[in-house]
This record gives sequence, structure tokens and C-alpha cells, in this order.
Amino acid sequence: MAGTFPDSEGSDAFTQAFRNAVAPPKWRRSLRGDGLPVVALDVDSDDPVEIRERIDKVLEGLEGMLTGFGGAACTPYARSARTAPVLPGQEYLTLEVAEGLRRTRPSKRALKLRNLRFMRDITAEFRANPAHRPSERELRDRVYSLRAEEANGGALHWLAGVRGDFFDSGVFAPLGVLIKLFGVPLLYTFPRWCWATWWSQRLLKPRRLGVLPNRRNWYGQWRRIGRTGHSLFHFVAELLQRESTRMLPAGGESTADFGAAADEARLDLEEMLLHALLADLHAARPGWGPWARRRRTRRVVLLDLPPVPDVPGEGAESDDWNAYLSSYPVMAARFLRACVKASPQLAGAGVVVVAAGRRAEDDPSMLGRWDRRGSLREGADRFRPTALPTLGQPLSVRLEPMRWNSPELHVVPIESPKARPNIRPGTEAAVLISCVTLVLSVTVGQGVARIDGGEPECFQGQSVSTPRNASTSNGPAGDDEKSPAEQYAAVRASIDSLNSQALKAERRNRPVRRVVYFGATVPKDREEAIDNGAIPELRGLWLSQQRLNAAAVDDQDRVRIYLDVRDTGTNFTHAPAVASWAVRQAERYKEAKDHRTIVGVVGFSESRRSTRRAAEILNDGQVPVIATTATADAMQKGLTYYRPMSPSNSRESAVAAQFAHNARIIRTEGRHCAEADHAVVIKDPGDLFSDELGTMFAKRFGSGAETLSLSEQGGATTPDDIARTVCARIKQNPRTVVYWAARVRNFSAFLGRYGPDSGCAGLPLTVVGSNDLTSTALRGKYRPYMQKWLNLYHTVHVLPETHPDNSDESATVFSLYVQAFTARDPWLNDGHVALAHDALKTLSLATDRAYSSTSGQDRPGTANTELVKSKLDEKVTFQGASGVISFPERYGPKPPLNKALVLLHPTADGLTVALRCGAFELNAPARTHWIPGSSQSCPTDDEQ
Repeated sequence: MAGTFPDSEGSDAFTQAFRNAVAPPKWRRSLRGDGLPVVALDVDSDDPVEIRERIDKVLEGLEGMLTGFGGAACTPYARSARTAPVLPGQEYLTLEVAEGLRRTRPSKRALKLRNLRFMRDITAEFRANPAHRPSERELRDRVYSLRAEEANGGALHWLAGVRGDFFDSGVFAPLGVLIKLFGVPLLYTFPRWCWATWWSQRLLKPRRLGVLPNRRNWYGQWRRIGRTGHSLFHFVAELLQRESTRMLPAGGESTADFGAAADEARLDLEEMLLHALLADLHAARPGWGPWARRRRTRRVVLLDLPPVPDVPGEGAESDDWNAYLSSYPVMAARFLRACVKASPQLAGAGVVVVAAGRRAEDDPSMLGRWDRRGSLREGADRFRPTALPTLGQPLSVRLEPMRWNSPELHVVPIESPKARPNIRPGTEAAVLISCVTLVLSVTVGQGVARIDGGEPECFQGQSVSTPRNASTSNGPAGDDEKSPAEQYAAVRASIDSLNSQALKAERRNRPVRRVVYFGATVPKDREEAIDNGAIPELRGLWLSQQRLNAAAVDDQDRVRIYLDVRDTGTNFTHAPAVASWAVRQAERYKEAKDHRTIVGVVGFSESRRSTRRAAEILNDGQVPVIATTATADAMQKGLTYYRPMSPSNSRESAVAAQFAHNARIIRTEGRHCAEADHAVVIKDPGDLFSDELGTMFAKRFGSGAETLSLSEQGGATTPDDIARTVCARIKQNPRTVVYWAARVRNFSAFLGRYGPDSGCAGLPLTVVGSNDLTSTALRGKYRPYMQKWLNLYHTVHVLPETHPDNSDESATVFSLYVQAFTARDPWLNDGHVALAHDALKTLSLATDRAYSSTSGQDRPGTANTELVKSKLDEKVTFQGASGVISFPERYGPKPPLNKALVLLHPTADGLTVALRCGAFELNAPARTHWIPGSSQSCPTDDEQ
């Protein structure tokens, strides 16, 4: 039937928002990744009869949109019945809601509510009699018996009837103690233990890596239970015993205190039942199977919210309180409170909750932070799907003014989207099974012929053409023959030349602002200078400054950049002191409106304790910072003025752990490989970056990870000790991977000690390392080891120059770099140039926006640290040389969303891209799997 909805300002907008919430146009993405706030509609009246009529009008209108012309529901929905429970223990509205969802399910397949049924049965006796405090074993045996009775015969039904004293009588009695000794464990204890363990694993234990979200361990998440050796029934019994204490009156306790405690106890039980229901609904969410892909709507709960009566007075008995707490208005308010607390889980399960009633400001269900709106139009603007991480507060909408007696608005029923092709899901499943069987029969037949010794082949990445090097390059090669000091001086001179040009433009009244670069001292030794990264960073900054200042020639709203290069000492030792100087300069020349006015800082190529302290000083001084290759999450914590360009350690460690667990990279015999089941993690506890990255990887890898400490500054443990320990571990377990989170200098020393010196000559060594190894690995230093026993994987933040999928922006920066410098140096593919280029461009874009937003016809614009920070807080998105740079609005001190991340596999024959994850090209889908055709999905920022 067609429904009607009260006609008022914004009714059309709200009903349309409700329609889009139930049946979203882009259903697959919205239903799996978006959620909606809980909505409470205030009917705005104080007359009980009028409140009742208005609630009915609102809910009947929404229900009419769900039922359609033929009376069949377009989606499972439940509407509360507005009656108090008949039996004790039924005062939990979740049970009624679940029954409503099952009754209105459009398809013929029953809605399987395994978790809710389990929790309903396990708490049934307690809900009816809170004085009963069941033990862990009693709960287990009771629910086990109920399941066996439902089996209606068979082995499970018979075993459930076996008791501990079963063997004392009947046919078993003559055999005596011997039968009882073996019969009780085998036929009584063992089946129950298996069943209890299965439920404990299902409701308490998370997935091994914890990378992907799931609702299997919903009880462990709700009660915040970590690793434990106890069963689920232990925790449920513990909870029920606690609630029993709160639900029974105690001597000397006031009735008001008893009522509040009993209400909170019932709220805990309501939450438990609701979380169980949501776990079942989450399991029945949209997917790819024949039945799952036909689920294209959200489930709906329509809640009747009559005014809550006054609480019993001081002289009230506990029975009065129990009657009050079991009344429907209190039940509805309690259910609403549980829904608000479980908002993220409601969203994940695809449930929309809309309540209607008269809500007083002191109503317990309205306590907390609600987003209050004064009209349906305002409410419709907020009642729309949003990403789960940004799900806002519950929404309270006041229906005022309403023309309750005027003709109502006719609403069109919602039509559930139809699946194509329009065939029965059973038919589709049969066709799919037939196709899969055919494909498997062909592939298995081919695979049997290829099996050699039963071992799988090694993981194959995506090969790329040979990168430019000394033997293949046609580009200029002059720079790579200079010493590090000469190369550093040359790029400094180029930057000084651009600065001079900017000052000349400033004298012609063109805007110029200062950006300070924080870099480490370039070592004199050529080998150490390659690992340092300051030279390619400065080159990337110069390329970016050159392009940005050239673009400002024809655009008066663009601000030229004056790049102030500051040496912060070896390993950024003096970075805090330079940061203090920058803060003083920024404050001193804030209103100068010329090249002396600092708009921000770029640099910080390493995550060290000194750079963290410098970032804190700049943050306190309100100076924006755009970091280049500093990846530690600790650099971001608590800093509102800090923005990194590189993916964080948390995401990099998730990618590396997932790769080591699932990729066949451990060489066994011949050409065969296996996944790693043991990891030796090498980290430096005194290094901020190394300690954090190693700790995160070990945690994500799981119980098979072992951590060894190796300090860059020297210490009790030497690279030789590490080499001998790793050798011993590989001999014990050949499926061992080394995760190198320490610095590159120690890695080179370690490789020199491994092999003949450690007693592991000829034993393959597989290493997964961080971006710190990149420059040295790409210049070929480890090629002799790769030809013999080294199998190396390391992260990098750009695709190689010769990769066919590079964006136009990446190709342009590569080309400009080769033209200006050389194609032969080790920094061409290591990411320093691209990240520095994008860091300065990010700060420049914010500076341009600050300047143009404050300029007028008769006045020049303003751009200082304060204004630039405000523009960085707005949405910033552009195609960078290192991938898509995307900072959502008020994103905070986090890297660009799903920043590009690559795992390279350098070999003696060339480069292979083992995996690439994230956003590489604007207006193109992000890489969600390791390589094209791979079944392994990439961890994203949303999952960290």
C-alpha cells in the first residue's frame, strides 16, 4: 500500500533521504563501507493522546514506504509493538526486533540468527530469574543440551543425554570403573569441550593478522577481551554474576540506587543481545555470491518512543522498580541507548534506526552528545551515508512546525534494486558450480602434470624493463662523477639562483614567501652520502621550486617560493635548535609580507628522536611542517601542524607482514618456494623509526616473530652476532624470513658477515626491508650476494622510472631530473626526489590559496603560517610525482590517504615489482591488490 507522511517544511527532503538510506543508488560500496546516524524524530507535543497519534502518523508513513503496493516488504524491517512483556526476561526489545526482521524478510531464505539465538538461550534462565547465578559449566551444558534437542535424533542428540553418572547404571554398570574412566572423557567431556571451544574461537578470537575488519569476535571486541586462555562461557558467567548483584536489592541500599544499577544491568544485557544480532546481520551483508549480491537494501528498525514515566518515589519497593524497568517506554529508551552506543556496528551491519516520539531533555535515552536539528530539512542534510571512520553523532530532529491536521504527503513505496540477470539464485548457484567444476577439472589436470615433488613455485611479481644505469644510459653523466660535496654545492647554487630571481620579482611587487628546508649534513664519504638522501631531496626541491616559480610568472595569485636551506647536522642532531630559530623567525616576520615571512618547513627525511623534538617545537610555534620520507607514526602523534608525505610505519608493517605470511618467497629446493612461518626482526631500540617499525611488524606477524636488537651506535650485539643467530634460526627452520627494520649501514655489515663467516655458506637468505635500504640496494651494492644466496625485498614510495604505469606527472619529473642531473646516480628510483617535489608543492598550494583568499582589488594578499595551516586543514588533492596526494578536510597529521607504496625485488637480472598498493594516479582506481591478477588485497589506511 502507498503511505502518507506528515506534510511539513522538509518532508520531501527527509523522505528522499530515507529512501536513499534504505536503497542506496551505489548499493555495493555504500552498504559495505558507509553508515548512517541513529535518528530520533521529536513530534513536539505535550498531550499524551496527541503524541500517540503523531507517532503513528510518522511511523506508518515510513512503514508504508517499506511495504509497497502489494504488501510485501522491500527490505527486512521491524516496528516495535508498544506493549510491555508478558513474561519475565522478555523486557529486551532486541528480541522483538529480531523477530520482526525475520518475519518481514522479502526472500524465502530464512534469516539465520545464530549468534542471537545462542545469546538468547545462554541468558534465558538468568533473564527470567536474576537471582540464579549460573556457573561456566552449567551455562555450557544447558545450551549444549538445547542444541542437541533441536537436532531431533542422531549422534549429537544421544551424546547430549550422556551424563557423568550415566556409566554407573544400565549396561555399563558391570564393566565398572574401567568403562567410566574412558566413557566420561570420550562421550561426555570431549563433545562439550569441542563445542565450547568452537564458540569461543568464533566469538573471542580475532583473525591472525588483524588486518581486515570482521565481526566474528564480536564478544571479545565488545567486552575488550585480549588474548586469553578462558572460554567464552567463563566470561558470560562472570558477566551474569555481576549483573545479578546489580539487579537484586542489597541491604542498606536506597531504592534509587538500586533502580539505577538495575537499569544499567539491563542495558548491558540489551547491548549483548544487540551486538549478537548485529553480528548475524553483518554476516548476511551484501557480497558476491548468488544470494549475497541480491541484498541491496539496509534493514530498518522503526522505534516507537512514548514519553518515559516518572521514576518510582523514595518509598518504592524493588518490585515497583522492576515493573517500571519492564514497562514499554523504559524498554524503548533503553534500546535506543544501546543503539546509540553501537552506532559503528549498526552501520557495519547495514541497519537504519529511526525513532519517533516526544523526547524530553532529561530523558535517559537522549543523554550524551546528539546532533540536534530544528527541522526535517536540516535533518535530511545530515541523514545521509558517510564513511564509517567519519560517522557522526546520533541525530535528533524536531518536527516543528508541523501541519498535523492538513492533508498529508503521499510517499511512493521503495523498490528494491533487482539483480541482473533476473534468474533465481539457486539457478545461478548451479551454473556457477558447473563453471567452477569445469575450470577446476582443466586446471587440476594441467597442474598435476606440472607438480614436481609437491612443492609450489616461487612468487612472481611484475617485471619491469631494465632501469637506466651506467651501461645503458643516454642521459648526461657529469654529476655522478663529482664528489658528494660538489654535488651538494651545485644544487645549493641552483637554489640560490632561483632565490635571487624571486627577490627580483619581489621588487616588482610580486609575492614571495620563505620555506625552510631541514636536511642532515651530507657525509664526505660517497657510500655514506648515498644513504644520506639530502642530495636527491634538494634536487627534488629545486625541481619543484623551479616549476612553481615559473608558473607564478603568468599568475598573479601564485606566490613564488624562497627556499632557505638549513643544515641540521649529522643525523639531524641540531634539528631542535634550528626549529627554535625557525619559530622565532616566523613570529618576527609574520606581518612582513615578503620573502622573510616563513610559511612552513619541509624536510625531515628520517624519523629520529631529534626530528620528533624539532617537530614538537615547530608545532608549539605554529609552523606547518611537510615531512618527506619520515614514516614513523610517533612523528605524527599530537602534532596538528605536521603532515608527512610517505606512508606511515603502521601501514608499511601491515603490508610487509601480510606479504611475508602469504607470498611464497622462501626458497626451498630447486625452483620451489614456501611462505614464511617464522620471522627474525632486526631493530634498533634507540632509533625512533627502527624501534617502532620492528615492533609493529612483529605484532602483525604474530607468534612466529622473534626480535633481535642491533644499535647503529654500536653495543653489546654486533652485526656478526646477528649473522650467526640468523644462520642458526634458518638451520632450525628453513622457512624463516628476516625483517630488517634497522638502518642500512648495519644491514651492509650484516650481509658481509653472513655466508662463509657465519657458517651459512650456500643457505638462501630471504630479507624484507624498509625504505631505508632502497638507495643502496638500487645502486647494485648487494648484487654479488643476490647472485648467490640473497633474496631481497624492500619498500619504496615510487614506481621505477621505466614502469609502464607511471603517471604523466611522475614521467615528467623523472625526465626533468635526468635532463638536469644524471641518469646514472642511485637516487633516480628511490623516491627522495619525488617526495621532496610533492612536499614543497603541497606547501606552495596552501600558500597560494591563503594569498588569493585574502587579496582584493586594492590590497595585496596575506600568507603566513597561520593562514597556510588553515588551508592545509581544507581538502588538498593533486597528482603528485610520488602518487596521488590526498588530504581530506581536517585530516590531521596523517599521510595522504592510501598513499602509494611499492615493494621492490631487485635481483641480479633486474627489478621486479613484488606488489604495489594505494593511489598512484588521480581519477583512476586505487591499487587494491598486490599486482594485476593477484587475489591478495592491500591493507588500507582505513584498516589501521
